[in-house]
This record gives sequence, structure tokens and C-alpha cells, in this order.
Amino acid sequence: MELDDLRRRWQQPTPGTPPALPEPALHELLSRQSGTLVARMRRNARAELAFTVLMMLGLGGFLLYADKAFYQMYAVFMLLLSAAMLYYYYHKLGLLRQMDSVEGNVQGHLQRLTANLRRLLSYYYRLTLFSGPWALLLLLGFQVGQELARPEPFRWTRMGITAGAYLVLGAVLQVLAVYGTRWYMQRLYGQHLDRLEAALRELE
Repeated sequence: MELDDLRRRWQQPTPGTPPALPEPALHELLSRQSGTLVARMRRNARAELAFTVLMMLGLGGFLLYADKAFYQMYAVFMLLLSAAMLYYYYHKLGLLRQMDSVEGNVQGHLQRLTANLRRLLSYYYRLTLFSGPWALLLLLGFQVGQELARPEPFRWTRMGITAGAYLVLGAVLQVLAVYGTRWYMQRLYGQHLDRLEAALRELE
């Protein structure tokens, strides 16, 4: 029996049937339900980790053969960002592994770990929103450096228009990143955490 079935029994009790199960049985149901949800989140995290590792290998190969400073700069930036993501995946998979160990106080154990996982997802969200503006700033800084390297006078009007265009582009990309990242996180992890937290609230 899953917790969803149990919830329906609580909401629509059958005459002559006890409205709830003993606490050990409730914890056993929660343990089984959490195992299913955690397995899905762990599978998603491993897929993300594998993709990040493959991307880092590709960036490393690209960096070896890139002959322009601009491409080298962006490859290094993406490698640093990917390294930060590896730190994130390491801790996320660690939390998901801890969720499999549900001996003792199942409810308190899962409440603490779900709160920690929410904080870790918040870190990923902030890192994603941070990376876009920094990428555009790097691009603008590179173009300013090229402009300063020219023997002719600095073209303030040209660079002002370029900076304005980057500002508009950055604002549009940031809005897309906000909604896209929220949808992505909710699909891979948020919906499973929502179900688990709803089950924990039921036990209270």
C-alpha cells in the first residue's frame, strides 16, 4: 500500500474500519514511498552528473585546440562553472544516499534531509542565474580590451551601444533562465520533494 492510498482512506474512512494505521506501519509506508521518490531523484542526478562530465571532457579538448583568446576564455569559464556543478552533484547524491537509510526516526530523518536538499537546489538555482550575467560581462570585457588595444581613439559611442545591447539581451535571457530553471528543477526534483513533504505533513 502506498501513502497515496492511505491518504484516501483517511479522507474517506470506511464504516467499521479504523481511520488510521499504527505508527510503525505508517513509518513503513513512508519508508517505501520515499524509496521510490528518492530513486527517481537519484536517477536524474546521475544523468545530470554524466552530462556534466561529458561536457567537461569536450571543453577540455576544445581548449587544447582553440587558437583564439576569446574561445579559450569561454572554455575556461565553462570548465570552472562545471567544476562548481560537480561539487553540487556530489553533495546532492550524498543527501539522496542518506535518504535510503531510514532506520530509527523515519519522519525526522526525512524532514531534515528534504530541508537540506531544498537548500542545495536553491544553490543550483542561484548559480544558474549568476552564470548568465557573468558570461555577458566577460564578453563585454573582452570587447573593451580589444577596443583599448587599437591604436585609434576609443570609440565610446560604439561601446556604449554594445553595452546597451548586452544589457537588453541579458535581461531577456535572465527572464528565460528564471522560468526555465524553475520548470527544470520542478520536473526533476521539485515534484518528488513535494510529494514526500506532503506525506511527512500527513504523519504530523
